[in-house]
Amino acid sequence: MPAPSNIAPVSGGDVVTDWDKWTFKWFGKNSPVIPLGCVVTAGVLGSGFYQFKKGNKKTSQLLMRARVAAQAVTICAMMFSLKVQDRQKALGLA
Repeated sequence: MPAPSNIAPVSGGDVVTDWDKWTFKWFGKNSPVIPLGCVVTAGVLGSGFYQFKKGNKKTSQLLMRARVAAQAVTICAMMFSLKVQDRQKALGLA
């Protein structure tokens, strides 16, 4: 029976699925997600400082909390990226 079209065989008998391809693209070695997360975190941080300087403490506090959330998402993306890169190495694609 032939393999489904969304699965590509790799040496060693392992297969690369569409999910693998997607994660390799977005979270692989040259991941665009992590630098984007860093830029968003820095942008929210800068906005929070600006609001604090203007005297708008309520908005500043809200932005600092948003910064913590953005930073947490970025760190989770980094950890997932390490897992994806390990999968790439295991398949011999890195």
